[in-house]
Amino acid sequence: MSGYPIDFVIPWVDGADPAWRTEKARYLAEAEGKADAFSHDTQKKEIDAADDRYRDWDILPYWFRAVEKYAPWVHTIHFVTCGQTPKWMDTKAKGLHLVNHTDFIPGKYLPTFSSHPIELNLHRIPGLAEHFVYFNDDFYLTAPVRRSDFFRNGLPCDMIEEKPPMYPRDELYNYILVNDIVFANAHFSRKEFLKEHRDKWFSFEAPKAALRNLYYSKLDKNYFFGFDIHHLPMAYRKETLRKVWDMDYERLDRTCSHRFRDFRDVSQCVFKYTQLLSGEFAPYDKNRYGRLFKLGDSLDETCRAIETQKYKMICINDTGVTDFEGSKARLIASLDKMLPAKSRFEL
Repeated sequence: MSGYPIDFVIPWVDGADPAWRTEKARYLAEAEGKADAFSHDTQKKEIDAADDRYRDWDILPYWFRAVEKYAPWVHTIHFVTCGQTPKWMDTKAKGLHLVNHTDFIPGKYLPTFSSHPIELNLHRIPGLAEHFVYFNDDFYLTAPVRRSDFFRNGLPCDMIEEKPPMYPRDELYNYILVNDIVFANAHFSRKEFLKEHRDKWFSFEAPKAALRNLYYSKLDKNYFFGFDIHHLPMAYRKETLRKVWDMDYERLDRTCSHRFRDFRDVSQCVFKYTQLLSGEFAPYDKNRYGRLFKLGDSLDETCRAIETQKYKMICINDTGVTDFEGSKARLIASLDKMLPAKSRFEL
């Protein structure tokens, strides 16, 4: 392997585990009680503990098959759980590091049933390479990828694409999006970014994003108003995560103290925005190589994209699904068509 090592990180939870469900129910009752005392708003808005956030589509083996086939250059896969291990997994497989929440998340934040404390503390994982790619458990490789799809000259590949905020529904995620933008404006100036990193704002590497940025460039010069998030694997340097903790410890500490997603949280986007708004990224057109699919609206299109390998990477988002078992069977059939052979990570 040439150059510096690049690791992959993926979290996972077995939402059907009886012991885990019992513990979740106990802490949820406690959290809902605090939410009632804190605010007059609805509990649904304050805390997100919906079961579909934790349910398992039984497709994780295909994630490992895809990494082995399409990214053989990866140094180590850090598989992050609360101590659970899939029954099919070969825990002694080369290049696999099983990581328990207790191995890297400060004890005062545990146990957690939110992805945010996990994501905000990734840099503390023992042995994690300085350059790593973070995958949600619904992010999948569907075609060969190169190191340069994630890092170039030591910088994470990403794109900055302004997008006016749209909040059509009163849902918790929208509040978190706002909090992330508030963070960005608290630490960075839109006017200064346009002055210092104009080449990245209007990069030819991502022409459609550049045109959109040009269109919106006449809006308020001082404050950022929103970005396209791109729900795809995210390249990070540990240095960035450490920097953000130093910049805004109180905001991250408050988020990590919430055992469930909370409307006062920030997300891992604070790391993304810090990389982007510091100019510490290599321009890369994510829209060309990856896409988010919402299964409730586009199951057939998702399966076609998998089978034809239209994109290098996709997000298989569990949103709006009414026929869970039928959708799962259809999705597994497509993944098995693309990746029928077991990987070294399977027994």
